[in-house]
Amino acid sequence: ADHGLDLAEKDFTVNTVAGAMKSFFSELPDPLVPYNMQLELVEAHSEGRGRLPAFPAFPALRVFFRRVSRQQRANLMTSENLSICFWPTLMRPDFSSMDALTAARSYQGIIDLLIQQCPFFF
Repeated sequence: ADHGLDLAEKDFTVNTVAGAMKSFFSELPDPLVPYNMQLELVEAHSEGRGRLPAFPAFPALRVFFRRVSRQQRANLMTSENLSICFWPTLMRPDFSSMDALTAARSYQGIIDLLIQQCPFFF
């Protein structure tokens, strides 16, 4: 509720902030990557198109992930590592079906590409 909160003033560890972000995204009523777009993204990824269709989901977060991944020598968080950590909370697939289980690798790859393609979108 406090929109004036300055995280730079606080003494939070990176892991604390990342955990809070994951918790926030997992508690949203709908995932950040809308369910109605997930099939299209999986199809584009499985076809190996190299680029994913543009969509307006979480632009500020993609920029943040891109900044973090640029510091990978210091923090070891490549775009792939970030996508492994965050894809389940950003896409929230329904694992009750076999299709969702088999698409899990694609979901991770989609988030990785979205982080890598940030300069293309912005």
